[in-house]
Amino acid sequence: MEKRSIGLAIVFTLITCGIYGIYWMYKMTEEAHMLLGRQTTASGGMVIIYTLLTCGIYSFYWMYKMGETMTEAKLMRGMHADNNSGLLYIVLAVFALGLVSYALIQSNINDVIDFDAQNGSQLPQQMYPNA
Repeated sequence: MEKRSIGLAIVFTLITCGIYGIYWMYKMTEEAHMLLGRQTTASGGMVIIYTLLTCGIYSFYWMYKMGETMTEAKLMRGMHADNNSGLLYIVLAVFALGLVSYALIQSNINDVIDFDAQNGSQLPQQMYPNA
């Protein structure tokens, strides 16, 4: 698992009129689950399907759960975590700043990846024994 450039992800999302954003959502879901060692939402593919079927409403739930997931992943490593990040992501999305929420989620994922790399931590093994 590698860190993703937030700036490039935003640029690619804008250039592709949101298509890269769908892929980004998929990847963030899978990476967050991998970092925690268990699923907290539907799989990445199902998140995309549910979001499309509900005309975007499921994405609000997903953002909230990604906030909780990354908070839990950080806390299990002894990192500082904001317990209200999921709520922040929803508020940003309500005000048409969902891309900012994506950037913040990716930033949290990158922070955990950095922490693991610096401390020699291994991925949790409950869900991904071959990772």
